[in-house]
Amino acid sequence: MLKFILIIFFVSYAKISIANIINKIDIEGNLRLDDNTIFSYLNINSNTVIPKSDLNILFKDLFATELFSEIKFKLEDSKLTIIVKENPIINRIALEGNKRLEDEDIFPEISLKIRDVFTKNKIQNNLQRILALYRASGRYAAIVEPKVIYLKQNRVDIVFEITEGPLSKIDSIKFLGNRYYSDSRLKREITTSEARWWKILTAGGKYDPDLLNFDKENLKKFYADQGFVDAEVSLAVGEISNKKDKFYITFVVNEGDRYKFGNVNVDIEIKNYNKSDILKSINIKKNNWYSATRVDENITKLTESLIDSGSPFINIIPKLDRKKNNIIDVKFIIKPGQKKYINKIIISGNTRTLDKVIRRTIRLAEGDPYNRNLINRSRTLVTNLGHFSYADIEVSDNFEQQNTVDLNVKVKEQSTGSLVLGGGFSSAVGATANIGISENNLLGKSQKLRLNLIAGQRENRADFSFTEPFFLDRSSSLTTNLFTTVQEFPESNYDNERDGAEASISYNVGEFGSQSLGYRVESRNIIAEDAAAASIKSISGESVLSVFTFGNAIDKTNNRIDPKDGWAASNRLSFAGLGGDKRYFKTTFRGSIYNEIWNEKAVAALSGQIGYILGLSQNIDISDRFYLGGNSFVGFQNAGLGPRDKDTDDSLGGNIYYTITPQLKFGLGLPKELGIRGRLFSTAGTLTRIDTNTSNYYDDGSIRLTAGAGVLWQSPFGPIRLDYTIPILKETHDKTETFSFNVGSLF
Repeated sequence: MLKFILIIFFVSYAKISIANIINKIDIEGNLRLDDNTIFSYLNINSNTVIPKSDLNILFKDLFATELFSEIKFKLEDSKLTIIVKENPIINRIALEGNKRLEDEDIFPEISLKIRDVFTKNKIQNNLQRILALYRASGRYAAIVEPKVIYLKQNRVDIVFEITEGPLSKIDSIKFLGNRYYSDSRLKREITTSEARWWKILTAGGKYDPDLLNFDKENLKKFYADQGFVDAEVSLAVGEISNKKDKFYITFVVNEGDRYKFGNVNVDIEIKNYNKSDILKSINIKKNNWYSATRVDENITKLTESLIDSGSPFINIIPKLDRKKNNIIDVKFIIKPGQKKYINKIIISGNTRTLDKVIRRTIRLAEGDPYNRNLINRSRTLVTNLGHFSYADIEVSDNFEQQNTVDLNVKVKEQSTGSLVLGGGFSSAVGATANIGISENNLLGKSQKLRLNLIAGQRENRADFSFTEPFFLDRSSSLTTNLFTTVQEFPESNYDNERDGAEASISYNVGEFGSQSLGYRVESRNIIAEDAAAASIKSISGESVLSVFTFGNAIDKTNNRIDPKDGWAASNRLSFAGLGGDKRYFKTTFRGSIYNEIWNEKAVAALSGQIGYILGLSQNIDISDRFYLGGNSFVGFQNAGLGPRDKDTDDSLGGNIYYTITPQLKFGLGLPKELGIRGRLFSTAGTLTRIDTNTSNYYDDGSIRLTAGAGVLWQSPFGPIRLDYTIPILKETHDKTETFSFNVGSLF
């Protein structure tokens, strides 16, 4: 009886098990894909035995391929029939209605490609990508509608119909919670700006959420530098109008209390250093407003000083101690840092520029002590090469060798060749036009090759130059130049034709200084007009100049193009006489100093020049003398002061000159993005003494003095300068001008 019951149980269990098994699978509806391909996605074949409980897994696997628009399962006993409808293939992709963004701007950014399998998800994802492109360009009102055109043979054309809409500009920027600084003052500290009519040629006024977050940090840093240690910018939000054509920006600020510097001290945990000497090098003054940037600058300065004195491994930590009456005492804790050395310097991303060009700008080598400041300096020098749109140096620990790091120098190359078209106009020299062709990274060696052509009312010039920036694999630059030029001097009634060649070597002296050595040889032909003075006619004709030059320069300004702080000085010595027809000694000196005043609202500057030329057993040629006026002495015409012929009124130049110019540059209350500033200036100086066999000329050597006001505009077309000047001290034979202007530079 028991055996009978067991037999019945096993037969029943076998029937139940067979009922839950699929041992035959067929596929229907597939046209483009064969059965074996579909089975491969399922990792089975048509005769695979699988439990019916796996049907859900099979369906998910097929659906994940995105090859089918419809999938049906038909189950009959132990046989499964899979009925599919294939997704169509993309035959063509088109864009319609796009004008602001070209096809070549959009197509590389979308993932759809011809002959891809079409799915609705892909269409939606790429629609959002196109909308993101338009939002990045400032068009938040853009609408993108996809149209799908079904064709024969299960193919489709996809058309994105685009309505670009207006630019979504920033209409207003408001600040909430600011008590000490006005909205207009805070706007000067952020990059985001309001849309205004004068920004038609710039990107100003465009909404950028990433830039908004960056501006939050800018504002916080600004407040921290003005003594507001606890200042927070809790919110920076942009709200769009109903028409999606305007943004309203709001910053929420909590200024907190304002603090001043109190006592400054140092705590030295390394040997052989005098505390008083270190304190003297700190330029933080008690009772000045607290500045986080000033603290950081002193940390950098102390670090560099201690490293240079032989302590490569140090760590400086500022400790802030708040006192009563909003005073902050600062203590710089100087302690030994972890000893680390450079293991490898790895350069990547330079597809054209040679490794050695980059490596020789890096201030560290394998085996050197790790130095954060030298790494930062190296990053700056690599960027200054001008060959890369991106340059960075990343530090990574080397786990194979203890206490070592690798420097990963990553660069992204950019175009280094250029065709330059330029032009300008000034009241001093008239109109000029310039065409230049240059290559600044020849053969990937950082060599420079330039051809420059200038045509103007006063000068026509062509020159060809080549520069090797690392001559003999050293930190020195060799420049050679061939030139031909014709200069007109209408104020003196003569022309000067010059053809020649020159070569110079320049090299760095320290971190901020440089020296140069050069030699130039040129043939000259002075052509005097009939109306020229007798002294000019007497020196007309051809001659040869052979001159050696030596120069020194040091630049400690914060910006070479538009300095606001620091100083710069240079001098140049020239000696002619070893060969050629001319023999003289010539020297010039220039110096300037800059300082921001009135809470950095204005820049005070003082600049001066002096020059002297001495003939060696011969008179100085008119073409070698100095001239003042125009840009060199505003308020006088070009070559408008100094020795002048009594009969013809021709300017004769001079052998000695000096000028000194105090100047004040300041904002005019206009938005900073306009780039318009005012200036007040005055110039004092003179030009005197000439070598000539006649005495029929004016030359008294008296001091000339002018004063004036002007406007400086960094326009989209280049710098523009307008000046109104009053001559205070002048001579009757001088040529003055009240209004002067300069327009244009390379563009």
